[in-house]
Amino acid sequence: MPKANLYSSAGQASGEVELPGAIFGLKPREHHIWRSVTTHLANQRLGTVKTKGKGEVSGGGKKPFKQKGTGNARQGSNRAVQFVGGGIAHGPKPRDYSKALPKKMKQQALAESLSDKAQNGNLFVIENFKFETPKTKQALSLLKGLGVSEKKTLVILEQANEATAKSFRNIPRVTLLSRGNLNTYEVVNHEVVVMAKDALNQLSEVKAKASSKKGRA
Repeated sequence: MPKANLYSSAGQASGEVELPGAIFGLKPREHHIWRSVTTHLANQRLGTVKTKGKGEVSGGGKKPFKQKGTGNARQGSNRAVQFVGGGIAHGPKPRDYSKALPKKMKQQALAESLSDKAQNGNLFVIENFKFETPKTKQALSLLKGLGVSEKKTLVILEQANEATAKSFRNIPRVTLLSRGNLNTYEVVNHEVVVMAKDALNQLSEVKAKASSKKGRA
């Protein structure tokens, strides 16, 4: 069973913690992770961009000059696409960029991305984040104790409270997520993962329940 170093809220090593092999002992598969990341990014796109065509722009749309005798090419409307203030030809229209991903593949990709972090020594487990009031200095001291203050860091809590969120939000390159909002993209997009022990335990319980339901099916 894989292991990770356990640290105090001050960033001091206090032992080791066993990591569940079903989450942290997997061989990362590039295709799973790629599918999950591209799906996540596609689902963030709003798809609301739109340009107006000839029939939608404001203005009279009258014939700019007479049909014959001017030496110019024939024109039917001053709102045609070649005129200033005219419509846009073949411009973007609202569309849905969302993609679907099987739930099992999504969970597998997350587990494999976490396995990659653990196997490369980029996973740190904290006994408890003790922030009764917002203290950025205390949060930065914790990261310096782990040796990751200069790295792009993902901090995962079981449930982010206001004091902890405010303590980390002013630190560059740090993202704070609750365990329920954890996704493959955020894991891959950060160099190191700092996880609270209770979030790790809950993650293990959720995985165990999912496995037991699969076994009964």
